[in-house]
Amino acid sequence: MRARDEAIREILARHGTEAVYVASTGYVSRAVHAEAGPDHTVLYVQGSMGLAPAIGLGMALASDRPVVVINGDASLLMALGSTHTIRDHAPETFFHYVLDNGCHESVGGQPSAALEPSYPGVTEIVKVARAGKPPRVAVTPEENADDVRRALAGEAVSR
Repeated sequence: MRARDEAIREILARHGTEAVYVASTGYVSRAVHAEAGPDHTVLYVQGSMGLAPAIGLGMALASDRPVVVINGDASLLMALGSTHTIRDHAPETFFHYVLDNGCHESVGGQPSAALEPSYPGVTEIVKVARAGKPPRVAVTPEENADDVRRALAGEAVSR
């Protein structure tokens, strides 16, 4: 498992300044911005909620330049169907990396569903550490769902 900044530096070095990068929503965009130098061309798609791979595919189909999408695991899961479209239509100049830290970090660090070892249309899934950051939301999704069920049933909620 690597640090996110290290993984991003490796991707940037692998594809260089000739490539055009698409940085996914949330922490991924912020981390890419912190690592990419002024010679890198990056489209930051803040708030795209899983659409970075589809946006990158459109760019790759309209250009001969390499297009590199740097995505997050939970963001990938938001639009998982795009992986099959990418598999079927992406040119050889399209690359899709997924940084997997096992959570929705931008919106509180809640756990996300675990990824499979690979997906069509994904170049590489890179396991990255959360760098010791605790979740910003102090209740698990399961606890939250139980609290809502109790409240809807007219029962007291303990939190």
